[in-house]
Amino acid sequence: MDSVLKLTMSSDPRYLSVVRSAIERYASLIGFGEEDCRWITLAVHEALTNIMRHAYHGKEDQPIEISLRETQGGIEVVLLDHGQGVRPEELTGRPLDDVRPGGLGTHMIREIMDKVDYAPYADRNELRMWKAKPAAGD
Repeated sequence: MDSVLKLTMSSDPRYLSVVRSAIERYASLIGFGEEDCRWITLAVHEALTNIMRHAYHGKEDQPIEISLRETQGGIEVVLLDHGQGVRPEELTGRPLDDVRPGGLGTHMIREIMDKVDYAPYADRNELRMWKAKPAAGD
């Protein structure tokens, strides 16, 4: 049976450390190594920060739902928000050769996770991310 952990947080950045701890611990419990746990946590942190900044425009009292699910061979992370969405083709980071702070979260998420899907719906935005466990011996 798949194991699932669901969390709901407000869009207040103060709660990011609590959520990061839960994500890292969950990934460890389902069999990811220490380094992968940190990378998965970083990807989710970047995605949550983007939701707070861009979907909710800094409002700190808006809901974000987080679902972590163990899948056959990995983890699926689903983030739901009810903020301003964007068309999926607009969901890009700035060019990598534009060297300055910020704007690289989307690149990091796509580099860390094996698959990333974003879908804006009429009543919510949904970001799904998957990461496979390394094969034995990797």
